[in-house]
Amino acid sequence: MSDRQDASAENLFITLLETLQATDESHTIEVKKGWAVDTSIMETVCAFCNEPGLGTGYILLGVERDEDQLYLGYRVVGLPNPDKIQTDLASQCADRFNLAIRPRITPVRSDGKTVLVVEVPEVQASEKPVFFKNKGLPKGAYRRAGDTKPTKIWFWTSFRSILT
Repeated sequence: MSDRQDASAENLFITLLETLQATDESHTIEVKKGWAVDTSIMETVCAFCNEPGLGTGYILLGVERDEDQLYLGYRVVGLPNPDKIQTDLASQCADRFNLAIRPRITPVRSDGKTVLVVEVPEVQASEKPVFFKNKGLPKGAYRRAGDTKPTKIWFWTSFRSILT
């Protein structure tokens, strides 16, 4: 990665972290401690892919809510093995869904720790819904509910009506 790309990724991370500090998680930004690629991370990827009008959703791995603060706050905890997390996430995104999802995964250093900025693109309407192959439809498809939680899409017909 060039210095220019490093600076761009670092600036994006700083902007996303500042947004979190000011407004909390939202329909476009979610944080995860992310020490392993678990179901929660993959459900978030699925939901960002399916969210109409989203464009891109961001997951910050290696960041968590700071429960010690009186007011809203997040802290960088870093990832113990960011290369493995990056490889596992890319592999699972390519294999677990009905479509191969290719998020942009960028390592960034912050406070001497490595975090991953995961940019998940919304898929084209004609490709929706994205769903877990092992669960099928409707139980394997997710969307954002409210600001931060992925939720199952239970009715294919109602989902399709959102797209048109």
